[in-house]
Amino acid sequence: MRESQHTGPEPRLGLTFSENPDGTVSWHQPVAGQFVDPSGRFATGGLAVMVDSGLGAENHRRRPSGKWTVTTELRLDLIATPRTGSTGLGIRADHLGHDGHCLTTRGEVVDDDGEVIASGLVKTMEFAAGVDAEGYDDEPPWPSALEPGTLAEVLCLSLTERGDGPGGADGPGGGRVVEGVIAPEPTLANPLGNLHGGVFAAAAEVVGSAVFPHEREVSSSSLDVRYVRQIPLVGPVTVRAEVLHDGRSWGISQVTTRDERGRVCAVATVTVYGRR
Repeated sequence: MRESQHTGPEPRLGLTFSENPDGTVSWHQPVAGQFVDPSGRFATGGLAVMVDSGLGAENHRRRPSGKWTVTTELRLDLIATPRTGSTGLGIRADHLGHDGHCLTTRGEVVDDDGEVIASGLVKTMEFAAGVDAEGYDDEPPWPSALEPGTLAEVLCLSLTERGDGPGGADGPGGGRVVEGVIAPEPTLANPLGNLHGGVFAAAAEVVGSAVFPHEREVSSSSLDVRYVRQIPLVGPVTVRAEVLHDGRSWGISQVTTRDERGRVCAVATVTVYGRR
């Protein structure tokens, strides 16, 4: 059997797939350090690449011949953290259809007992691209190459508070601002050489959660991403999070990344729940 040449973020995060006799695909991701954020909380962003790749693949396999697909929207809602002792997660996909503009698939992330951990939704558009789309479809399963460390470390992501006010406050209304910088690690790229959409989503969740006090015990969170244009990975990628709301029971932040011309490439909203 031909060995996979894929070196993207999926194996880096421990994400693998296998093809079933009925033509469906099963995805698996181990529960390890990539689900821990810098404050020690569960990192919902650790699920983002699985959701983007697993649900996006269901849209991709239904695209017109000769076309490529890109994610335009991603939604991820945490329902429960993996139970103690859970060794791995999978995903159940439900393709909803094509409205003439976007292909849409929703799904559920489940643990090894079949309990639902999170729900997700991915919308994609197809376009003509300078890649061998059919050749990429023939990529055989790749082995896990899980990087050790927390999610930020796996994503080559460093965090910095910005601003002159208390706690780095220079956002709207004096709210805290945190910037994350993703190093231009080649294994974080998509097949077109740009930053993988799931990697931006994962980084956005880490940075967007970091603007809230570390004593906040997050019981659930949601991530809503819009991809405006490709995110170049020719140099470090800056991801900036600002507080929109920081109440006693829940908080909302907005996360953006821009290109060298200052244009927004992607924007995300991160919502966390939990009293502080």
